[in-house]
Amino acid sequence: MTTETLPVANRARLEALFLGDAYVDGLGAELVEWDAGCAVYRLVLQARHENFVGTVHGGALFSLADAALGVASNSWGRICMALTVEIQYLTAPRVGDVLVARARERSRTRRTAAYAIDVSSEADGTLRASFQAMCFRTGRWHLGEDAWPEDWRAAH
Repeated sequence: MTTETLPVANRARLEALFLGDAYVDGLGAELVEWDAGCAVYRLVLQARHENFVGTVHGGALFSLADAALGVASNSWGRICMALTVEIQYLTAPRVGDVLVARARERSRTRRTAAYAIDVSSEADGTLRASFQAMCFRTGRWHLGEDAWPEDWRAAH
């Protein structure tokens, strides 16, 4: 996914952190793959994701995309959080569909980063929602600052 490689010891620890998200676990989303600046999540839509109109609740799509954004933006090791998110719901999925959310970093500075997240149907690639997000990159580090080499912290 990317040409940069995370420090090996930190990758497994970060992944354990990402997999420990109780909200995402409750949603039923599965982290498929991730790397520095990108992430892919998968969600099998169930009756619990349906709204009163008979389609999948927009909050389920948002949560799936937000999970991918969270991993992509925090994947460098720096603690990040969303500042703004713009959502476009394009086509309504149904219970039984499998959705895939792909987040990719579009730009990154020391303090902010921009991301594009597409949510599509796994079966036919139909784009269900598109998200644009801006994140704030704090000066704090997952696993503690000492877990990251100084040159890594300076570049990321």
